[in-house]
Amino acid sequence: FKIAWRNLWKHKMFSFINIFGLALSLSVCMIVMVQVKDEMSYDLFHPHVHRTYRVLSDIVETKNSNKYVLASTPLPLMNELSQQNNIVETAVQLYPALKGKGAYGEKDLFINGTFTDSSFFTVFGFKLSLGHEQSALAITNAIVLSNETALKFFGTANPIGKTLDLHKMGLFQVTGVLEKPPGKSHIEFDAYASSLSIAQLEKAKALPVREKNWNTMNDAYTYVLLKNNATSKNLNSLLAQVSAKSALKSDAGKVKFIAQPLSKITPGSDGIYNEIGGGTVWAKLLTIVGVGFILLLAACFNYTNLTIARALTRAKEVGIRKVSGATRGQIFAQYIIESVLIALLSLGFACLLVMQFKPNTHLSGQLLTEALLFTILTGALAGTFPAWILSAFKPVHVLKTVLTQKLFGNLSLRKGLMIFQFSLSLLVLIFLSAYYRQFSYMETLDPGFYSTNVLTIPVPAKAKIFSHEISRIAGVERIAGTSETFGMRGSGSTQVFLNKPVEGQGILNNFYFGDAGLIPVHKLKLLAGSNFPANEEYVQEKYVIINEKAVHLLSFKAPVNAIGKSVWVNDSTMVEIIGVIKDFNDVGVARQIAPLILRNKTGEFNYLNISVRGADREQVVKQILSVWHSLQPEVPFTYQWLDKKIADREDQSDMYSALGFIAFITITIASLGLLGLVIYTVETRQKEISIRKVVGAETIQLMLLLSRGFLKLIIISGLIAMPVGYILSFIFIQNFANQVPFGLGTLLVSFLFLLTIGLGTILSNTYKASVANPVKNLRTE
Repeated sequence: FKIAWRNLWKHKMFSFINIFGLALSLSVCMIVMVQVKDEMSYDLFHPHVHRTYRVLSDIVETKNSNKYVLASTPLPLMNELSQQNNIVETAVQLYPALKGKGAYGEKDLFINGTFTDSSFFTVFGFKLSLGHEQSALAITNAIVLSNETALKFFGTANPIGKTLDLHKMGLFQVTGVLEKPPGKSHIEFDAYASSLSIAQLEKAKALPVREKNWNTMNDAYTYVLLKNNATSKNLNSLLAQVSAKSALKSDAGKVKFIAQPLSKITPGSDGIYNEIGGGTVWAKLLTIVGVGFILLLAACFNYTNLTIARALTRAKEVGIRKVSGATRGQIFAQYIIESVLIALLSLGFACLLVMQFKPNTHLSGQLLTEALLFTILTGALAGTFPAWILSAFKPVHVLKTVLTQKLFGNLSLRKGLMIFQFSLSLLVLIFLSAYYRQFSYMETLDPGFYSTNVLTIPVPAKAKIFSHEISRIAGVERIAGTSETFGMRGSGSTQVFLNKPVEGQGILNNFYFGDAGLIPVHKLKLLAGSNFPANEEYVQEKYVIINEKAVHLLSFKAPVNAIGKSVWVNDSTMVEIIGVIKDFNDVGVARQIAPLILRNKTGEFNYLNISVRGADREQVVKQILSVWHSLQPEVPFTYQWLDKKIADREDQSDMYSALGFIAFITITIASLGLLGLVIYTVETRQKEISIRKVVGAETIQLMLLLSRGFLKLIIISGLIAMPVGYILSFIFIQNFANQVPFGLGTLLVSFLFLLTIGLGTILSNTYKASVANPVKNLRTE
């Protein structure tokens, strides 16, 4: 350690280059470790993780044989599985149809809930802070609230026994409050209502009839807890038998059920649709890990490159050690210790970088211990190859072979490492350019609907009175009721049938519920027909408005041909097409425009979108606030400007920062490696430079002599990275419906940027060597 420290102190520049480069990489690795640990922590607190499975619906479409997998299943599946007592201990289902407003006193708040039963607490590790797990959901119209939801409605008062009015769903009695879960879960709802209520809600038409319907795959999420002696193979065999039943015929096509372990839900797969809850997918997680690994690999290559470059200056040290009796193992250990010492110093520097750039990152004792072990391993691996080379041969042999070790044909090892580093840097630059240009381009596109100066607020309890009052405010132009705000997400999707519903002939359409104000508020263009009738309330649906895409898929020749035609929605409701609107991007310009229907049912409205004059924005908000408080003073007033809400969702500044930081690290590491090699080359060729200068060489000639080898490496890196970067960027851009032009210009600009940095690094050092006094270098000759 003493000799290692002396050597690091003696060669300060090389030590700084290694420590700083590795610290940058380790800082990214630490952030990646935190994120990976967080994403891998989902659903670990449940009591029977290894015996719990979720059932998926594997669907092959009848028309085009497309295959996709849904996380959801039909409602009747749970009862079918519950009867299989030989392998199933219990089954539970989540039916997330409990969505809408809930009222208590003057408070009227949105609830995202689900129906389930008491087995929910048997299968999962959720506990109640108030109430009893076995009885909380054992009665009709019972509801369990999350801790956050209970605080919103009841504050610190005991909510047990109190009644929530869920409007169209009726009255529900609070029978329990969830404790804050001890860990993360993909199951995140505001409320859990007793599934015993489903039958009566279906009878009252507050819910669509689903309990005995095998044809709807999007409704419920089914989980099975197996007995101790059962296996996933037994469960899949059982599910195959259920799938084969003649009752199971989906409009979508052929369906079979498959089991997914609870531990495999998060991180999940990109190929599973209709998911619930948070969490990431393996593709994104592995990408993050891959980025961290590549950066760490680049830093390790840097160390290898610089260490081998200094082999000439350390050959005498190796010779003296061997003459003094040192074994190869001792010499090997010396260089490994030196490498680990650099890694540990880099770790300390990395911790400072993380605290500076990511202050919210919690550096726990466990994380630091894991990072310490990881760093020691990294240092050992980075130093293994140089240590093996330096300890393997006699000094003379080392001098002859180290600098000519071949890698990739005629390229030396140092050149190969340098090309790798600069190719990686250019690759990151090109991808960052493509990413930035694509999202900047989408920000300039017109989505086809108006969102500027549109105020979005939750629908209040006295919606009709409230709308009437605010309509008299001078700055309010129009008001629209809607189930969801445009530009964020639809209210869902539904099957639409042109004629009497026939299995397999439905067209899947996205939909919104809205009133007559929706088209003028968002300035949607009517191509045919008319808007919804104004000032009418619809308890039952009567009319729909469709977009051009739906016109095409429903086989109408032109928009005008669709007007007055009747269609079936969800095979149970017949409605008349009253209008056709021009296509618009209701969920963002990144996605393809899908068939869309606007439906009109007053009870489904969750938001009011209010168009206001731009000059009066703030004054209008104050007046609307005054009206709100006069009608429901106990309920907090919340609002958002629609254009800002959409912009926040589409905001990529965090990703720009992350990619920019990665680009900075890769370029810095490559530049540091180049700097080290340039310095070393200059040092080892000082006498040659001096002799050339004495015999008449000009400064520019000397600079060209010293630089041309490195410039060739940068050019070779560009020739490798530019086509690869273009291919990766092209594949990335193909994920978007609207794609930015991406060609040779972006590649050349990225390459010239990197070339400029490389030239700055090279020329700044070669110039110093070229203008140095040759007498000083030749004095001893």
